[in-house]
Amino acid sequence: MLTHLKLENFKIWRSTGPMRLAPLTLLLGTNSSGKSSLIQSLLLMRQTVKGDDAGLDLNLGNPDADDTVTMGQFSDLLCRHGQATETTPDSQVGIEFRWQPHGSATADTTLFSARYRAGPAGSAELDALRLGQDGQGFTVLRRKPGIYRLQLATRQRPEGQSADFRPERSFAFSAATLNKLGPLADEIRPVGPALLDELSRIIYLGPVRQLARRDYVWSGRMPAHIGDDGGRAVDVLIASGVAQQGKPGSAGEAGRIFREAEQWLKTLEIADGLQVRALGNSARYELLVKHRDAVVNLKDVGVGVSQVIPVVVAALFSKPGHIVIVEEPESHLHPLAQAKLAELLAKISAERGVQFIVETHSEHLFRRLQTLIARQEVQPEQAALYFVERDGQAAKLRELKLDDFGRLTNWPDKFFGDALGETREQARLMFDRQAAKKAAS
Repeated sequence: MLTHLKLENFKIWRSTGPMRLAPLTLLLGTNSSGKSSLIQSLLLMRQTVKGDDAGLDLNLGNPDADDTVTMGQFSDLLCRHGQATETTPDSQVGIEFRWQPHGSATADTTLFSARYRAGPAGSAELDALRLGQDGQGFTVLRRKPGIYRLQLATRQRPEGQSADFRPERSFAFSAATLNKLGPLADEIRPVGPALLDELSRIIYLGPVRQLARRDYVWSGRMPAHIGDDGGRAVDVLIASGVAQQGKPGSAGEAGRIFREAEQWLKTLEIADGLQVRALGNSARYELLVKHRDAVVNLKDVGVGVSQVIPVVVAALFSKPGHIVIVEEPESHLHPLAQAKLAELLAKISAERGVQFIVETHSEHLFRRLQTLIARQEVQPEQAALYFVERDGQAAKLRELKLDDFGRLTNWPDKFFGDALGETREQARLMFDRQAAKKAAS
């Protein structure tokens, strides 16, 4: 689970300051305020460490390579109104986060803290990296182009400086470098793979998810992922639904996602059930939605169903230790369904050990989470809520404080619009019109 995030001079952020991440983390705020940039920083590091180009210190993304985020060049990543901090010059970008391995018996966290500077041809070049638990791991520092100094956390003296000490993809050393380090390599060898494992646990769903299709070609196997646009979510339901048909009433894992998805769609009050139907002897299948007395193709129901199915499937598809990042899960949903989404997130997080980081504009989702805290179904420390707003040319982060009864103790101005102001204006207009009628009579 990710426990901490800090960005410096990253896009619109001069500095987020230390940002606590919890099992349920909500990012709220106005449009273009910087919420998505917080998520992009994690996706940027994920695509960097999972990439296959050892020459990229930071994979800024290629739109032709189907990368999750495309950040342009380093100048596009660097905050245009940045400022120097104690650790990061105004010409550099800082990305820092901590994580705690799932199932760890201790509270120890591992730190990734990196600074990047402008590199050749608009690229990003690693300037400094600290990776490992406190008192463990290593630090590298750029001394001149391509040359880095390596310092092990357990040793007072640096191990020297060399081109060999430049970490590949900002996290791991080559096998040749580890061999040269000999027994010292044992101190740093497991750190890089641990970071790769943690970031590989991220399941991401963007704000625009794939629209429904009339039928789907299914490979006959359970997909390994659902895609950043949720495009494989229906394939997951088909795989689970076919397994369920083979074992009616089975409580087996294969049919679990289909059964639980049906139940949650009922809870959200947008469907009464699902059916999977093969089209002849082909590999094509259709997903049917039961609603009241009708059974219709997914393509023929409201767009809200096709947009929320990937959200529900992502939650149910996740395994213990996964990190599900979702932007605008409430898209095209009516208010009651938006509120019920909070119950889905809370239940899956508690029962399956899944972390959710959610960017949302939904007042209904937020208020239902308040209610769950008041019911003591969610403890305040299990939730981290942030309001993001513009502060001149930069973004500003405010942590929202909830008490044991789910009440917000530092409510931002016009947090969800100005409902009280609207009521006052309606009352004023009513009294003015009544007075005008009385004067005219």
